[in-house]
Amino acid sequence: MNLADCYQILGVQKGASQKEIKSAYRRLSLEYHPDRNKVDRGGEKFKQITEAYQALRREEKSKTRISDTDVATKYTQFWKNHDGSKMNDDFNFGPNFAGFKNPFGASVQEQYSHFKEKESSFKNTHVILYGGLGLIALWIILAEIFK
Repeated sequence: MNLADCYQILGVQKGASQKEIKSAYRRLSLEYHPDRNKVDRGGEKFKQITEAYQALRREEKSKTRISDTDVATKYTQFWKNHDGSKMNDDFNFGPNFAGFKNPFGASVQEQYSHFKEKESSFKNTHVILYGGLGLIALWIILAEIFK
């Protein structure tokens, strides 16, 4: 089935949008569905409508699909523009932000002694987690007792 036949079966113009094609398909599929249309027992018209719609959808998807070579080219261009050594030179300021240039003209003179985050305590996390679960279990037990 060629695309011209598909457009003709669905009753839309050759340059129709996906929205128009979908609405035409829905309208015709409801009209010619074998459960609704008792005249055409085999559902041949419904099969043709479905095939035409699927062919037009496949065609539209193939137009918008990005090929693997395009993806590889864009990936290569990205890493050429953002070379690791260039980025490290621009953003390595050491222990303070004195080398940081603010685009709005303000200077950052604040000194930091370290960049280390406070380590999380697994003991506190477990107490909170299991304590909460224990309270929920106690609530359920008491709710069952006092029903």
